[in-house]
Amino acid sequence: MKTLSLDYTWIQNFESNAVHGESSIAVVENSDPLRADQLCAYLCKHYETVYFYSPWRGLQKRNQGAENQEDVTVSCNSAYDAALNERITVLKDALRYMDPLLSAEKIAFVLQGLDQPKYSLEKNQELMHAFWDWALKHEILERHSLIVLLATNKDAVLNRATINRTIQVRAPLAEEAERTSIVRSVASSCRQNRGLNLNELQIITKATAGLNLHQTQVAVRRSYDENRKTFDLVWLKKYKSDMIRLSELVELEEPEYGFEEVGGYEAVKKMVKDRLILTLQEPERAIMAAIDLPRGILFYGPPGTGKSYFAKALAKETNLPFINFRTENLFTPYLGETGQRLRDAIQIAEQAAPALVYIDEIDRFGQRATEGRGGAARETQRVFAQMLEWLGDQNRKSIVVGTTNVPEQMDAAFLRSGRFSYIVPFLYPDREARYQILRIQLGMEGNRPKPVMDAPSLEGVLQEIAEATEYYNGADLQELVERAKGQFFISSKDRLTEEHLRAAFNDFLVDIDNRETIVENYQILGREFTNTLTLIEQ
Repeated sequence: MKTLSLDYTWIQNFESNAVHGESSIAVVENSDPLRADQLCAYLCKHYETVYFYSPWRGLQKRNQGAENQEDVTVSCNSAYDAALNERITVLKDALRYMDPLLSAEKIAFVLQGLDQPKYSLEKNQELMHAFWDWALKHEILERHSLIVLLATNKDAVLNRATINRTIQVRAPLAEEAERTSIVRSVASSCRQNRGLNLNELQIITKATAGLNLHQTQVAVRRSYDENRKTFDLVWLKKYKSDMIRLSELVELEEPEYGFEEVGGYEAVKKMVKDRLILTLQEPERAIMAAIDLPRGILFYGPPGTGKSYFAKALAKETNLPFINFRTENLFTPYLGETGQRLRDAIQIAEQAAPALVYIDEIDRFGQRATEGRGGAARETQRVFAQMLEWLGDQNRKSIVVGTTNVPEQMDAAFLRSGRFSYIVPFLYPDREARYQILRIQLGMEGNRPKPVMDAPSLEGVLQEIAEATEYYNGADLQELVERAKGQFFISSKDRLTEEHLRAAFNDFLVDIDNRETIVENYQILGREFTNTLTLIEQ
């Protein structure tokens, strides 16, 4: 920590709020051990005495200038020994010990490790009573004493009423200058290192965006040590992706294919090329035109039409990181946890930006709680408000690509201009698009593995099948080709022919009547939701 150049602004900001009387208590949500160390080191430098409490170590203190913390003890009268000294390990005892000290002198008091499993707050009743009294107590505010609660999830420690009496802080992930400092520190640790030029330093620093201080330090050290004292960028990106995936909130991917692997939807491709990709490729012209990147794009349509597939290809075309919000893991049945997870996912996305953030089934975030007054309804409302605030944030750096099958279930505030620049329908592919999808799936276009085939005989039947598969979606056509490959595999033929493709088609069943009804419904929805009618095929 001593050799790194760290940003202390986030600490100074909440300390200033405390000095000016907002509250004497700061609740810092943080899961980075290096951020916790940074905070504690700062307090020990600026306060005469800092007290620390954790269930494991009990109450300890560290005087300014001292190297280590020491246990806080109290005298205990005993028939055998008149002055036994006992460590203070129980939270209630620690709070009562600190109560008069906070009003008597300027001190700092840091509490850690109080996160309770699955929101059982009974054990923290004493803490909440103490915080309620201390938060705006005149004597504490006058002395400028500071109480800091470090927690990975504040809702697991305090109830909402108590939280609202505190200064709420989220410790930042590793800022760019901090990551640069870490890279320089690791590189300079080897005497044989030739040094990094400015371009190399910028590339490596950018590759660690989205990690916290501890993760950045581990990733850079391992990349350096395990690759013969050089930074392997490919290894570093993979390791970073693995570390982010451990959060189970987002996945960081490097898409392997672009629009060459996407059949059809030519007008949509042209729209995103003109309005997004070109803006990234020609930033100087974008400045001349005084235009910004699109705020976001919403794709809606029936399942299986390739919305997710198109989003990944778009990330490849823009050469941006593809961050996938794992919606299924963001939502939990435990009160407060969904909001916490969403905040963490947004923080990772913004730190890694510019990036393309993909949110499947975004409608799950786009609905207000309309019934009930219980905790579940309040949680739904908070999550809706969080997502709404992020999408409307003028400083948002991420480009959000959301998909939904049910745009009619999303709140009108979620869809208004300023949150999504373009709302685009993804319906079933037309005949030409189906023909192209079949060719791509067979490896006749794009970069997919190509089976041994009789290409001339297949060309004719592909046109026929493309004509006969109206209302098939991209997933259906992919499955049809997979079945044709299976027919070839179990046959005695030495190559895939039209016979295998016809057999697969004749054995494939799609409910066309239902698909016709779906199309009619989405055509009605199109007039209500689509805001790019002049840019897409009708």
